[in-house]
Amino acid sequence: MSIPQQRMRQRQQPGLSPTDQHKLKTTLNTTYADDMTLIAQHFGNPHATRARITDIDAHGGVTLEWETSSTDGSATEDMQFAVRGFDGTSSVVRELGDLATEAMCAISQNPSSVSQLSRAQHALDARVLVDFAYVQPSILVMSLVAIGMSALAMLAVSSSSHPLLKFVHMFVSQSTCYYVLIGVIIVHFLEACVVCAVCQLVKTFQPRQMDTRTQVQWTVGGALFGLFCLHAFASKIMRQFALAESMQRPGQT
Repeated sequence: MSIPQQRMRQRQQPGLSPTDQHKLKTTLNTTYADDMTLIAQHFGNPHATRARITDIDAHGGVTLEWETSSTDGSATEDMQFAVRGFDGTSSVVRELGDLATEAMCAISQNPSSVSQLSRAQHALDARVLVDFAYVQPSILVMSLVAIGMSALAMLAVSSSSHPLLKFVHMFVSQSTCYYVLIGVIIVHFLEACVVCAVCQLVKTFQPRQMDTRTQVQWTVGGALFGLFCLHAFASKIMRQFALAESMQRPGQT
């Protein structure tokens, strides 16, 4: 993500409130205590026990503390780290989940291991995030668009004396077909620009949902297939708004 994009997202995120910090810290230290211990053992001290988050600042700075025991007695150690790409509570959970998964894989020597925190985050993402993967129109739709555009282009630019062309031109002049063709091309171009701009917004604020490849696919699809592609894309956007609204209603989790 570019620096201007990071600054834009930071302006949209004022930081964690004291209440959010307390709730997040409590949840991590109770429900996901084992994951915190894994992080301490892998990134801190292999003999760490009873790890817990002691502080989460407003902008994602995390302090992890743990206890160790040795022949010289017990001791308390800690480490601090900053969350990458901070954009609120979810980024803190995602960062700690990734660290816990990395620690679990290293300690268990099982590369397919996934931490409890990461599994919970993935389950939440499935509930609140829409998959923006490109949806290719059906073969029938693509064939009809190709045939329609080819026929319109032939009517607009061909000077052939074919009887069928002469018959159509009796009702619709060649110049009219030409302007219709230009209009269709302009409309498709504008649709592609709109799709590209919306994809860029999604990629800026929710980079996990949109990458450059998907943005290019939707843009090219909008340019080639127009409304047939735009309808599928708009449906995904509306579903994302509906999910976001449902998560903000009282009583929703």
